Amino acid sequence: MNRKAFTLIELLVVIAIIAILAAILFPVFAQAKAAAKRTADMSNMKNMTMGMFIYAGDADDCVPPIMQGFWDQDRHKLILWKDSVLPYIKNGGKYPKPGGEAYTAAERPDGGIFQSPTYPYAWAKIPEGDLYGDTTTRFPRSYALNCDAGKNENIRGTASDPDGFNEASTIFPWVAYWSWETPKNVGGPGTMTALNNPAGTTMIAPTRNPYPNIQANYFAYGCGGNDCGEVDNNVTVMRSSGARIVNLGFFDGHAKGMNGYQALASDAFGIYGRVTQDSWPGRAQVIAYMREYKEWK
Repeated sequence: MNRKAFTLIELLVVIAIIAILAAILFPVFAQAKAAAKRTADMSNMKNMTMGMFIYAGDADDCVPPIMQGFWDQDRHKLILWKDSVLPYIKNGGKYPKPGGEAYTAAERPDGGIFQSPTYPYAWAKIPEGDLYGDTTTRFPRSYALNCDAGKNENIRGTASDPDGFNEASTIFPWVAYWSWETPKNVGGPGTMTALNNPAGTTMIAPTRNPYPNIQANYFAYGCGGNDCGEVDNNVTVMRSSGARIVNLGFFDGHAKGMNGYQALASDAFGIYGRVTQDSWPGRAQVIAYMREYKEWK
């Protein structure tokens, strides 16, 4: 009699072969997918950086302010740097509503290049009110301006606020804050050419919280709090794109991925060459905290 069916042993052998192939190939597929997302994240960074350059070309070398508005007003009424470069990018986000109301979750705009494909919590709800994404609700959280830029060029603030924005700071590229109710510039001259080392100074960095600016020491702050999109002390506010890589956009227009520790070692954020570099949080202290997080192990 002719046999027309597999024996149990043959079926088990076939299943075992399939399982082995899956175990080999699935990690490869996952790595390829992660690499593709990192590449897309890098493309976003490059496009935002170029948008900043085009804006500066139309604005007599001035970069957009980090934020415009009165901080104590409704957060969604703030005008951020993303609003400034949106006309040049036209890919993601929305303009403010005529009445100034916040966009709701149901009205969520397309994040476009302002939304990182490596970060699934870009539209997380923020603690203050019915707001989603960043502080405006018009854009997702994913990227922020580096407010350490220029500090390594021996420029500092006042003795009472050596690391912050204030009127005594004379070279930070960003005009950090402009209040509609009490007009003032806080920060530097706001020009693209204010830095002596634009090729080595980060302009845009990845973030997990909704705020428009970020500092190098956010490698040391975990997401158990700090307004991250997720509550997870395995990761930090300074967001990697995977494999301990942080994608950065620089003031000369280029963008690249760097190992997080390498970014700190090379002072890519433009802070640790300062005379006061040993004050907390110094580079060694940031790295020591950073090593405690799974994201950077």
